Amino acid sequence: MKLILRMAAVVALVAGMGTAALRAVPSAAQKFTPPAVTGAGDIPFPPTSMAVGAVSLLLTLDGSGQVQNTQVLRDYPSLTGVVQTAVQGWQFAPASLGGTHVPANISATVIFNPYNPGGTSFASLALPPPNFTPTSAPGGPGFIPPQILSASFAQYPANSVGFGTVVLDVRVEATGQIGKVRVVRKVASLTTPSINAVQTWAFNPATLHGQPVPADLAIGFVYRRNAGQP
Repeated sequence: MKLILRMAAVVALVAGMGTAALRAVPSAAQKFTPPAVTGAGDIPFPPTSMAVGAVSLLLTLDGSGQVQNTQVLRDYPSLTGVVQTAVQGWQFAPASLGGTHVPANISATVIFNPYNPGGTSFASLALPPPNFTPTSAPGGPGFIPPQILSASFAQYPANSVGFGTVVLDVRVEATGQIGKVRVVRKVASLTTPSINAVQTWAFNPATLHGQPVPADLAIGFVYRRNAGQP
């Protein structure tokens, strides 16, 4: 009888551990909503820099959508600092799992675009590999945001005198294809060229516990004022 009782206790203990383990891992049935950028301000083109190129950051958001940490995925020494400062003032919708807000990472890439009206003097955009492999946010689910594989500059319209920052929230589907592009910050004559450029980019999809899922990333284009403008 004592042996039977011991065996029953062991079975109950194992069963309890299994139940706890199941509770610790989010169920596939729990709906996950990735974070997204919802508001953004202007990013100044550093007056002392003539550089053009890309800066990519990995932003860690808490459950309220506040930026808790920034890591540099792609660095451009004369440009990175202004991007890090600017994103602190951006607004984000937090991620949620099963209806509860959770910490999560989101990628943000900012392109400092050359002044190339009508495509003249068009430079190719060098996009180095990320400095590190992104991981999930501490305390959040196993979510890794989408990453850019290749990108290009936007073509500045020949008849435009616009300048400033365009910010887009870009949905990357689980297949890696671009889905909806939502305009977060616009510049009248420069928003469409920015969207057109992004439509030619290539992406790796986001993953949730190792499985591809649709998710968003923030993409900005910073256009310098033409030196010939008054």
